[in-house]
Amino acid sequence: MEIRKIWDKTEQEEYALCRIPGILVTSRGTLIIYGEARKSTSDWALMDIVMCTSENGGVSFSAPIHLARGTEEHPTVNNPVMAEDACGKLHFLYCEDYGTCGGRILHRTSADDGKTFGKERDITHATLPEYRNVFALGPGHGICTSKRTLVFPFWLVPKKFRSPVRAHTPSEVGLLCSMDGGKTWRTSELLRSGEEIFSPNESVAAELPNGEIYLSVRHNAFYRAHAVAESEICAFREFRPDFELTDPICFGSVAVLGEKLLFVNCENAKNRKNITLKASTDGGKTWSARKVIDEERGGYADIAADTKNGKIYILYENNFGAELYLAVLDEDEI
Repeated sequence: MEIRKIWDKTEQEEYALCRIPGILVTSRGTLIIYGEARKSTSDWALMDIVMCTSENGGVSFSAPIHLARGTEEHPTVNNPVMAEDACGKLHFLYCEDYGTCGGRILHRTSADDGKTFGKERDITHATLPEYRNVFALGPGHGICTSKRTLVFPFWLVPKKFRSPVRAHTPSEVGLLCSMDGGKTWRTSELLRSGEEIFSPNESVAAELPNGEIYLSVRHNAFYRAHAVAESEICAFREFRPDFELTDPICFGSVAVLGEKLLFVNCENAKNRKNITLKASTDGGKTWSARKVIDEERGGYADIAADTKNGKIYILYENNFGAELYLAVLDEDEI
């Protein structure tokens, strides 16, 4: 296993933090990382969305590419997510001001492995604007299922709770899906608070080897939750807490490599540290393997699996985005 520091706020002056990391390995082998480059610490800061690519497995990266820039009208461009479809096209989605105060939910595509992206398309109408205030994608990454459906988890704050417009709670989660390569979008059923699940929010999906959709869910408790659906177009048949997956109320992520479901988060009930990777061969019912990646550091963590080369990539924050680290390991290390 190798761990490399790839961003440090002390080494540049333009941004205060780089937060909400996402990572993707394309079918052509390009490693893509992206996140929110913030001018200040607030979730509502003036920020840009930046992306870097690597052709050598994360040994070196390109100069930052700006995929979206905050403006005076919409300073917060947030919650970037990306997925590759079955044709090799990249789909990049993000929000303006969490979809509030005239902010939109936007979609861009790339047909050349992220070298260039087309003009943004407004897909706000598909994100339940009459039902919610704040809307946020992922974060992390989306997936393309074996049925060629693009799936991006999201969380939102329903208007019915009468919270302030920019409040992040109480929240519900769902899936934003496209079955036609991003031309049209629709949402799944919403998952709400329930017994021992409190205000579910940031989530990430994986397609299990049997075709079911597994959704790993952060909520306001010191353990994870998960949901399972028979497919991306079916209602969730299971939504329950995972008491064995300790979590400091932080973003964690999942990916599939062969027959294994991989899960990464900060395995600590109090602090954002102890980045730990787990593996399951029974769809997340039990976790048969565990490897500590970084005992002392931690924060939001996203994961990507290179199925061709048996590599696992984990991109994670430290000190709330003051630093970003990339861990690279072989499949047989977990």
